[in-house]
Amino acid sequence: MENSLKGLMLAAGTIITCLVISLGFFISREAKDTATNGVNQIGGLNAEFAAGDKSIYDGAVVSGSEVLNVIKKYSSDTVGVYVKTGKSSTYYNTEFDLTSGDYVSDNSNTYSLAMDNSKDTYINPYGNFKGRVVTDGNNTVTGIEFVQQD
Repeated sequence: MENSLKGLMLAAGTIITCLVISLGFFISREAKDTATNGVNQIGGLNAEFAAGDKSIYDGAVVSGSEVLNVIKKYSSDTVGVYVKTGKSSTYYNTEFDLTSGDYVSDNSNTYSLAMDNSKDTYINPYGNFKGRVVTDGNNTVTGIEFVQQD
């Protein structure tokens, strides 16, 4: 009887050990899935945060001085600025397709060109411009379009 009781205790101990090990594997697999989901969500938030400083211009009406600030701010970035005034339409920094958002080329139009009031490209600091953010097929911001309002 003593041997059978030891055998039952050994079997019960083995079953409990197997259950604890199985539970440990289950918890680690669930934790890995949760961590992967968290990393993916953080990556998405970082992408939104990176584009956040540009997306504030989407649909916003801003002054000409703010348009000039945007041209200056993104002069060393891959984001182009397209400005349509009553006299001209000009790309600054880089040229992009207004429909698809695809990069076209770099150009030499700079902040100083927009400030020169003797040229058609002059941007009136007191004018009102409606902004629109342009993205490419990867949903990456490639440009900002500003159209002067009447």
